[in-house]
Amino acid sequence: KKKNNIHETKNILSCFITNNLTSKLISRLVLKLALISLTALGYAQAPAYFTSNNKNINVEDFNNKINYMLDQVSVPALSMAIIENNEVVFFNNYGKKSLKNNTATDSKTVFEAASLTKMYLVFVVHKLVEKKLLDLDKPIYQYLEYEPLSHDNRYKLITSRMILSHCSGIENWRWNNKDDLLEILSNPGERFVYSGEGFQYLAKVVEVILNESYESYVTRMIVKPFELNDTYLKFKKLRLNPFVKESPSNYAVGHNIFGEEVKKWKNHITVPASGTHTTGKDYAKFMISFFDEKNLSKERRNDIIKPVIRLGEDDASGFMGSGFFMLQNKKDTIISFSGNNDGFRAELFYSVTHKRGFVFFTNSDQGKLITKELNKITTNFDIDVLFDEAFFKYYPSNAITLQNVYREEKVKGVLEKVEQLKKEGKLDESTLNELGEIFKEKETDMSIQLLKENIALYPESPNAYGLLGSIYMNMKKYKLAHTSFLKAKELDFNLWNVQEDIEICQEKIE
Repeated sequence: KKKNNIHETKNILSCFITNNLTSKLISRLVLKLALISLTALGYAQAPAYFTSNNKNINVEDFNNKINYMLDQVSVPALSMAIIENNEVVFFNNYGKKSLKNNTATDSKTVFEAASLTKMYLVFVVHKLVEKKLLDLDKPIYQYLEYEPLSHDNRYKLITSRMILSHCSGIENWRWNNKDDLLEILSNPGERFVYSGEGFQYLAKVVEVILNESYESYVTRMIVKPFELNDTYLKFKKLRLNPFVKESPSNYAVGHNIFGEEVKKWKNHITVPASGTHTTGKDYAKFMISFFDEKNLSKERRNDIIKPVIRLGEDDASGFMGSGFFMLQNKKDTIISFSGNNDGFRAELFYSVTHKRGFVFFTNSDQGKLITKELNKITTNFDIDVLFDEAFFKYYPSNAITLQNVYREEKVKGVLEKVEQLKKEGKLDESTLNELGEIFKEKETDMSIQLLKENIALYPESPNAYGLLGSIYMNMKKYKLAHTSFLKAKELDFNLWNVQEDIEICQEKIE
């Protein structure tokens, strides 16, 4: 057959030449045939550009920027996807899934989705509302009474909408306060209180409504229909495969801010609030399903982006809707969500108006520091109000530069660079506070020195006093801690309730 095909091709080319076809056209034909053949064999060249925010972005240049930024911020790996006109126009996995083992990621490497896992339940709940199987504003104890909250009668006021919008009052995780008691921290519906426990409860409610496990209904309603082939709701032991003992087997390992590996969390049961492993591409495909007008009704889509509870004291800080954080103005509606697991950080941003966005997963506690720059070089959303830089600065920053100096030159190099920045007038109020917090356990003496330096530069900085007090308290230097905490309180310190620390120090001193 091959010989016949070659003979046939020669005859065709001879025919073209006989008919005075130019050699240029023949070249084009041969090239086209070659490209068709390569495409059939799976060797077609990847696109050189993709589009975001109506800009053509060169893939090679973009990848170089990403790799440089990951190196600067010390983020081992990144899984990122970009959405334009409700299509995934770009996806890539970068870096090392494990620094210790020096193993690179590939397109199938999965990351912990952390709290972005919650969105699967958000989608399912809105589908149930469509089918009139669930009422968002009906107290959910009427679907399922919940023993862990039965000690507080206020739980009978909690609705599904309150849980989706994180204003149920239920604490985030029961071990945050009293390990043996799940607490309601505020009256249901009154204020924003982020809650993973609320989603755990709501997932059980849906199990009762559907008479089906969480794993089963999420797989049936989301994973399979949207072909999320690299999404795993839990780890599974594989007994029949002698080469692969568990699934997923191709996963990223988390790292702390110093690049040290964090013990891998392998949840062998589903955790609706935080337990999924996935890729940027799979998650972007799932996100599109909310707003592509194919999977949810217009009524549901409008309800999702309707504000429920204000996040801060003014509208500029955004709202929580029935599932997502939201920023709204006359020109745009942007939804977002974040994920924090030990050693992992994840972010999602999507414009409902323009049908574009991006999602990324990292295997580092530093991962969120690249968010601002990723937005700048892709969608360029007007979301600066979401980047609270009162304490930690996003890339690029002097704090990140000084962390890089520490990796190469340790304490001596950091102190020398601080002096240089101080002489150049480039030290803002937050830089040394941030470093003092980061290094408080690894380089305690340096942290104390940096915080004292910052107090000398910014004597009205409450954070420097509060952070210095916490270091002294850990060192059991209660008199020094007490003095620092009192000064922090005087300057309206608000990172945590410093009055409790003042009282503890007083007791220890007495």
